[in-house]
This record gives sequence, structure tokens and C-alpha cells, in this order.
Amino acid sequence: MKRHSAKALVLLLVSIMLFITACNRNGDDEVVDAGADAPITADAPTPTAPDAGDGTTTVEETATLGGIHQPRDMGGRTLIGGSPWGGSAINAANAFWDEEPDPATAANYHTERLIWDNGVRVREEFNVNIESIQIDYILENLTISVLAGDAIADSLLLPGGYILSSIIGDLLVPISSINLPASDVLGSRIYGSAGSEFQGQYFSFHYNGINNHIPLMGVNLDLIRSIGAPNPVDLFNAGQWTWSAALDIMRMATRDTTGDGIMDQFGIAGQPADILRHFVAANDGHLVDDNMNFAFDHPHTIEALEFLEIIFREGLWDYCRETGADIGDWGRNFFAFQNGDAALFHAILWGIGDPSFDFAIVPYPIGPSNNHGYTWGGGWGASWIIPHSTTNWQPEEILMILEELFSWPGDEPGLIVEGQINHARTLWPTEEDVQRQIIASHSGRLCIGGTVPEYYWIFGNFAGHFLEQSMTVLQVIETYRPDQQALLDSFFNR
Repeated sequence: MKRHSAKALVLLLVSIMLFITACNRNGDDEVVDAGADAPITADAPTPTAPDAGDGTTTVEETATLGGIHQPRDMGGRTLIGGSPWGGSAINAANAFWDEEPDPATAANYHTERLIWDNGVRVREEFNVNIESIQIDYILENLTISVLAGDAIADSLLLPGGYILSSIIGDLLVPISSINLPASDVLGSRIYGSAGSEFQGQYFSFHYNGINNHIPLMGVNLDLIRSIGAPNPVDLFNAGQWTWSAALDIMRMATRDTTGDGIMDQFGIAGQPADILRHFVAANDGHLVDDNMNFAFDHPHTIEALEFLEIIFREGLWDYCRETGADIGDWGRNFFAFQNGDAALFHAILWGIGDPSFDFAIVPYPIGPSNNHGYTWGGGWGASWIIPHSTTNWQPEEILMILEELFSWPGDEPGLIVEGQINHARTLWPTEEDVQRQIIASHSGRLCIGGTVPEYYWIFGNFAGHFLEQSMTVLQVIETYRPDQQALLDSFFNR
């Protein structure tokens, strides 16, 4: 474990979204933004402020000096926040807290000044010190310290898979069980929100923001025009961006343009596991059931897999016909769209680069059984937890201080996402693309099946069988059921 002396937690909370876009890499090698959970989805219960024990909801007196809560004297105690990530995030946070922002050098002086002033306010009004530490082998150290009765930090920023493991190990205080009157995270959610819902409880909370690196569908506009296909942007704007519309475009685009008998233009490009994962989510498909068992046989999932089987069986997916398909060649598959020979492609901000063709982005098209508006699937993002066995702080005090730090935008909560939006504007072609990304950032299905390590990696195997026409959908489901169920049983200690 490495300690850092600067009082840096608040900017760590803000900058984690900006600096750690590549800390959390999943089995498909698709980067998951480490600092921004998507908002709570429709199939999770809404957290509410705890009641006072007499059946009425407690309401705290409005804070008199700014922020959310009435200031109280914390006795000069030090609140320690821990994270597994060092490097740019913690160092940038330390530098900020070591020195007031300079209008001549600050990237965004207005925002940085607000963060600085709010941090000073919190420390003074609540008589609290704040320290951030980097923790190596964080899950192991968290487990050992909690079992020993002295948690390694008062709050920790953990990846989603670590949060789920910590829940199974009974290491965390359920956030939704904390009695904090006027809580923002448990109430209005202006600056932060509860997340990591498991069996009716929330176990983490995150700073609100736009996930800048959510999966999208790229559109090669040059190719769309050349084949005379409907523009997916127009279809999306008209509410007609569906699987059938996308499939029609894929079929129109896939052809031999040179007459040599080899297909050289395609309907869709991308790493197959990514494509399958997000199409399944876009049909409300389930990966595990309510009892944490294998659920690829859910009707919505089967329907999605049958649609994907068509794409791969008909040869609409972009791979080199001369050398053959390699489902596991991530480098080739992920960046195949850059060749300009696919009408549609899996797109994500960090990997878009600078295409040589005119392009746009839209959310993944929705399936026929989509009832929640999901357009992509993923696991839990990184967020903050409160461990059991914090010796110097009560959970409600920890949540209170972090909510105060979150509240730096004051009456301008839109400033929270300003940095991410500005970054997107440097890479997406138009403001309309940026706005479509913002829309899609709120339509992710974050589920347990996407959080259990390695569980969803099986999508690549499915795609391989569909491409080779070696198994049907029901056959791949039943073939891989035993191993996938065993993986879940092992993870959940059954």
C-alpha cells in the first residue's frame, strides 16, 4: 500500500472519470469508463431516505453555509479514501489540492475554482481532514482489514467486479441502510446516486456524470450514400432505428465490389463478443436470473441470439475472406471499421481515432422485445463503497462528507458533465453526435451477468459457432450451460 500526503479526495472523485478511461478492461478488451456508472435503470428499486423510526421521513435543516447538510464539528478527524489506481488520477488530484488553481494555467478555471473553494469550505465547516491513498491488491487488503476489525480506508473506489465480490464476502455497509436525513445520494440525486443494486439493497454510490465511453453504433455515411441505403441517423430521429432496419442495411452493404468472387464490403464490423453483448441488452435479454443462475435461455436472449445468428450465418460481419475469420483477433476485429468497408460498426469514443470517411454515431438499434429502452449492456462501473469495521467514522458521517464534496457545482449541476462533453466534441463529427451519445449514456443495462468476472466472455464462442454454422442457438446455450453455471456457483460460493 502506498500513501499520498496531499488532501486530494474530492478532485479524485471528479478526475477519475477524466483520467482513468483505461483502468477497467473487460474480457472483450472493451474499456469501461472507471468513473461513471450509468444512471440507475428501470429494473432497479429507487433508493429513498430512511425514516426516523416512527414512520415519518426525517428532514434535515437546510445547511446554512452552503452544500447539502447542516455543518457539524467532526473533531478534526481524517477521512481516508482509498483507490487501486495511482498515476495520473491521484497525482493530478494531489497537485490540485497542493496549490490553488491559477487562471493563467488552469484548463477550466471556473470549475477548478469551484472545486477548490468547496473543498476548503468542507474542511472548515465540518472540521475534517481528507486524505487519499493508493492501495495495491485492494480486494485482498480490504478483506483482511475488515475481518481484522479495522478497515483499510473509510471509503474506497472499487471496480464493479470487486464491489460484487465484496458484497458476497459481507465486507460492505449497504448504502441504502444508512440513516442520513436529506441525503442527496439516497434522495434527490443531484450530485450523486446509489448503485450496485443486489437483492434489494444498494451497496455503492457514484458521482453523477455522463459515461463518456459507452458503446455506440458507428455509421459509415460515405458507404451508406454509395449503396443508397436509408441513413440510420434519420431512422433514429424518426424512431425507426430497429433491428429490421439495421439488418436491411447490412444486407444491402455486403457485396463483392470488384467482381473477383470475394466479398470486400460488409454490413457490420467490430469484435464479435461486443456486438453480441450489446444486441442482447438492446432486446432486454437476461444473462442471469433473479437467483443468480444461468439465464441465456431467457426468451429475450434467445430472440437476440437468433437475430445475431442471421448476421454471422449470412456473412454480413466484416472479416478477411482471404485469410479467414479469427473471432479472437481483437486488434483486427475491433479496428476493422477503419478500412472503410463496413456500413455499420461498433464504436466507442476511446477507440474511434480519426476515420478517413464521413461518419456518424447512433445508439445500437432496439430489438422487438425491448421494453426499457436499453441500447447497450455492461457490468457495474467503479464507484464508492463504505466498508464494515471503519473505526473512526460512522457510515452516515462518511456519506455526509462525500456528499458535501460532490456538491461543488452548487446550483450549476450541469457543470458535472462539462468536461466529458467537451472531450466528446473533439472526436465526434457534429454536436448532434454528441447529443446522441448523451442520450445513449442513459440507456445501459448494467447487470450481474456483466459484472461476474469472465461470465459474459462466452459471447465470442457463440459468434464463432454462428459463423461456422456448427451449432444452432439452442445448441450453443445447452452446450455452454454447465460451465457457465459452474462459474456462477463458484463465484457465489454455492
